[in-house]
Amino acid sequence: MHDEDGGVAELDAPHPTTGRGPDGTDTAALQAELAQLRTALTRRPVIDMAKGAIMALTRCDEDTAFRQLSQVSQTHNVKLYDLASALLSDLRRAEAAPGNAEVDHLVQRNWTRR
Repeated sequence: MHDEDGGVAELDAPHPTTGRGPDGTDTAALQAELAQLRTALTRRPVIDMAKGAIMALTRCDEDTAFRQLSQVSQTHNVKLYDLASALLSDLRRAEAAPGNAEVDHLVQRNWTRR
């Protein structure tokens, strides 16, 4: 919901018995959706960085990198965000270690065993 100036409007307090705002909207549903969107906005950059790392190290395109992440996520029943975070952590540790040969090895499916 936006106010007249284009900013995000505050949700009006719900009616105490119906849980609906003055315009009939279900405020609980709107608040739940807002929480989901905020979570998505904080997790998206991590997933994008993991895609970028895969793209850089394997020289693939964005769609291929996302498909690889998604496939591993589904195969191993791991949330995409958790997988992306783990991959980035592994890559940071590998970069800090002497010799970067391990970085390429990690991306070549070694990190899929989670």
